Amino acid sequence: MLIGLFASSASSQSLLRRIESDPATGLSAAVVVEDCQLIHTSQILPLDEQGRLNGGTTEEQLEQVLKQLDDTITACNTARDRVIKLNVYVADAPTRTLVSTRLADWFGKDSLPAVSYVATVLPVAEAVVALDAVIASEENVDAKLPSFGTLKDDELKADWSVMPRGDVVYVSGQAEPGALAEATRATLDSLLRTLRHMNLDQQHIAAIKCFLQPMSQVGIVDQEIKKFFGDTTLPPVSHVEWISGSLPIEIELIAYAPSAGGDETVSFSALPWLSTSPVFSRVARIHGDRRVYVAGLYSTGDGSGEAQVRSSFRSLAEILTKAGSDMRHLAKATYYVSDDEASSQLNAIRPSIYDPQRPPAASKAVVKDVASERRSITIDMIAAPARPIP
Repeated sequence: MLIGLFASSASSQSLLRRIESDPATGLSAAVVVEDCQLIHTSQILPLDEQGRLNGGTTEEQLEQVLKQLDDTITACNTARDRVIKLNVYVADAPTRTLVSTRLADWFGKDSLPAVSYVATVLPVAEAVVALDAVIASEENVDAKLPSFGTLKDDELKADWSVMPRGDVVYVSGQAEPGALAEATRATLDSLLRTLRHMNLDQQHIAAIKCFLQPMSQVGIVDQEIKKFFGDTTLPPVSHVEWISGSLPIEIELIAYAPSAGGDETVSFSALPWLSTSPVFSRVARIHGDRRVYVAGLYSTGDGSGEAQVRSSFRSLAEILTKAGSDMRHLAKATYYVSDDEASSQLNAIRPSIYDPQRPPAASKAVVKDVASERRSITIDMIAAPARPIP
């Protein structure tokens, strides 16, 4: 089922298209967006204005998070029905159920975003729910770089970024060895090298996501990120606790790039100093402002790791077709897995799913839980349209 945008102005009717909106799950299977600036928020935690945990119950924390999201929406001169994608971070599967029910009411049945969930320890002790968002803005600003905004007095730590119309670059998660501080510094330097290879720089970064362990030491990561950006504004940052056998942190990023034009809606780049892979690209670039955000996918039934992986990819193919895309035009993948079987089956099956010349940029994180009972993998995707706009 395709659901068109229910917006306040007729001129914006064509900017968003929601696919398979389902109030029972509190999400749309995908949202297609075009001709918009895109706002990326930082990870919104249930904190009061003094940075203290606000709310003892899950319900209270969720309301605080949604209030901050609403404040951001208002500050950016947009609306709830402009929210395209939510990444929701929860303590466990029951919390996910509570959140999905509330989202259906908060957004309304005709304005549901694509939503992905993962269970993780959060950067604030006793916090059980957080989120970050991608929001459309129809403002026309002739900017050449992302701009930043904040709800607080800290002008050097953004609560959101605004990417101008143009291209978007997704850099796969990179990781370097060492203790947490050393590894964070080295990984950020490696990411900067990647950006410069793409003729971009720090100032083009719109959002960062860190997969780290243990979350209790997130302050070390934040301090290194602050050092990396120096006197310039820190872009939005989100954190997920992963379970890695050897490396303490992996970092991925989203960057703005001026429109490069051409016939391809998405292109892929290798990095000469890093190995290539048939199942992920080091860098993917969506050309133009039309993008497809897919909700986090789970298998349609219980089963082995193999069954779950195959079921999720079947669902993905069906959703992409409805959105005007396909597997060859995936740009960004995030895989959350919670056991070795699902992880190994994902590795084994992807070569049969992707064109080895154009797999999406990707990060794979082994986590404690994927926030769904009897499931051990969820996949989260962003795609380009299969064909340019005529």
